[in-house]
Amino acid sequence: MSKTDAFFLEGNNNQGVLLCHSLAGDPSQMLELGKKLHKKGYSVNCPLYKGHGGSYEDIIYTDVDDWYETLLNAYNALKEKANDIYVVGMSIGGTFTVKLAQEHNLKGIVTINAPIIGFDIENDIFNFKKNTDNEKLITRFRDYRTRYFYFVTELGQIENLKKITCPMFVVQGSLDAARYKTSTQMLMSYANSEIKQRKDYPKSYHLALLENDKKELIKDIVDFIELN
Repeated sequence: MSKTDAFFLEGNNNQGVLLCHSLAGDPSQMLELGKKLHKKGYSVNCPLYKGHGGSYEDIIYTDVDDWYETLLNAYNALKEKANDIYVVGMSIGGTFTVKLAQEHNLKGIVTINAPIIGFDIENDIFNFKKNTDNEKLITRFRDYRTRYFYFVTELGQIENLKKITCPMFVVQGSLDAARYKTSTQMLMSYANSEIKQRKDYPKSYHLALLENDKKELIKDIVDFIELN
């Protein structure tokens, strides 16, 4: 399996876990967790979002709806192998996890530094222009970031967060940016789940599954899924 390959590990306990990687990331980010869950008997599916696995320009010429469609296809494939499905996502993968929980009957979710509020589009464009003077590419970047902005802010509305009712484990890297910490607090405040857990990891930034607390985090995620 190459670094960017999607993976599907078929289990034997009729339970499935959908894993969702970060923006500009790939399934290798989730592989260690996936193997741990598979050893417990879970069927594990981790797709590669459309446009990912190559250059950043490839990503720009897709958009957030394309990536989410990839996940929906993976979710539907997993449903054929499992009676119950958990979803675990990191960064925008966590955002997709929130959306799936709003729209589908999930067994439980884990979000890792998931953004559900907007960001400074103009600042993003300003920084992007430092690296290119290609006006066509700049226009496409603006369109891509704008669609992403509206996707994230829509699912982060309070009335949509209240649609979440499944057990939820919200993970926050203590060293991550304020935007993600605000998103974590909103999830804890407004989701209607009876079971809501939050844990902050003191040595982690944004991609916590790849950072200093990863062993503890992987164990905590497996334990949460096993108990719920």
